[in-house]
Amino acid sequence: MPKFTAMQVSDVLIGRARTAAEERVPYVEALRGSDAGKLELARGENPTRVKRLLAEAAKEAGTKVRSSWEDKTHRSLLWKKVGR
Repeated sequence: MPKFTAMQVSDVLIGRARTAAEERVPYVEALRGSDAGKLELARGENPTRVKRLLAEAAKEAGTKVRSSWEDKTHRSLLWKKVGR
């Protein structure tokens, strides 16, 4: 018979949530290491997804950020922390 272990819902990441959490790690580290920065997207990266990951990472890091595209091609995203 399998052994069952009770866990908190917030501690269990499955499917896409686990992948997204792993992808947010560099974003969270960047947010904790600086008050502002620039994200330069590589070829093939989805600008909408990158902006969403930045917003999710900010929430995870316990801070608020504002961001704006530097160019019309959406290849460079500028961000800064706000509302300390």
